[in-house]
Amino acid sequence: MIHENVVKANEIIGNDAVKALKRRGFEAEYVPTGADALRRILEIIPVSASVGIPGTVTVRDIGALDALKERGNIVYQHWGKMTPAETREARFKENEADVFLTSANALTRDGQIINIDGTGNRVAGMAWGNGLVLFVIGINKLSFSLEDGIKRAQAATIPNAIRQNVETACVKAGHCVHCLNEDSMCRAILILNQAVKGRKYHVIIVGEDLGY
Repeated sequence: MIHENVVKANEIIGNDAVKALKRRGFEAEYVPTGADALRRILEIIPVSASVGIPGTVTVRDIGALDALKERGNIVYQHWGKMTPAETREARFKENEADVFLTSANALTRDGQIINIDGTGNRVAGMAWGNGLVLFVIGINKLSFSLEDGIKRAQAATIPNAIRQNVETACVKAGHCVHCLNEDSMCRAILILNQAVKGRKYHVIIVGEDLGY
């Protein structure tokens, strides 16, 4: 159980980040728990909307994928047993959906959203697509600076590689070694400095540690 002082501190930090995001053109809000974030997701996304969910542990951990499917949303996602061709097709469908539901590797205190990607589908969907981009970001992903945020994004590659059973150089070393080999998962970095023109963004900051 989180101590009440930590809960209050997270609320202060989270709401400061919300203000920074709004200055940069993003819709944003703070909620205390993952359960609150799931409730808001189901309120924001219409039942009639198709939803693309790329590689995000956060969204799956709070139960959003299952909840959306159970109430009737069409959900596109590429995790699970698929052929390479099926995976590729699913990634395109994720980016073409009415809502792109994802998380972030890092969020700076002054409102910059940072993501790192190996195949490029996730960062592409965040920058360009059909409809709403909905971020769910745990308080553990807040960083003091852009430099710290990039370092945090690179560090997140290690548990992600372990999840996928990929023995990258960073898994072996225990830290980012800026590798340039076939197994590298750090091939594209997207920094959303402002809401991209023509896109709608909604960011939910959660006062709990979510994802990695």
